[in-house]
Amino acid sequence: MRENEVQWRLGFDSLQRDLRAQNTYLPVPNVRESVLNQDFQTFCQWAAACKDLHLPASVDWHYYETLGRQRRQRVKRMSLVRHLFRRPLEIWLLLDRALFMAEHGYRVSLQAFCERHQTPRNLLLQARR
Repeated sequence: MRENEVQWRLGFDSLQRDLRAQNTYLPVPNVRESVLNQDFQTFCQWAAACKDLHLPASVDWHYYETLGRQRRQRVKRMSLVRHLFRRPLEIWLLLDRALFMAEHGYRVSLQAFCERHQTPRNLLLQARR
């Protein structure tokens, strides 16, 4: 169901950008499960009503649903790349913070407080004057 919701939100986003002729995101509130149990057209009608957006009678629902599916796939691929750099970025930020604190008179230690399989954020930065 979550997959459908994200896909439909992205499809609606493409639709609203075309209808409003504005390349800006239009936030849509949380949706009830009963709406998600319907189809893409029903979701878009609900979202448009939430945002006082008039939908023309001639919307190509299949086209926008397909766009949503394609955008969801692209987001998934980008997330995979982002995940590759998550740990190195977190370590770099911790080391940067530790260096900053050491330069300002703190005694700094950085250590793992548990195994990484228990939580990916398993590093502890301690600083004392």
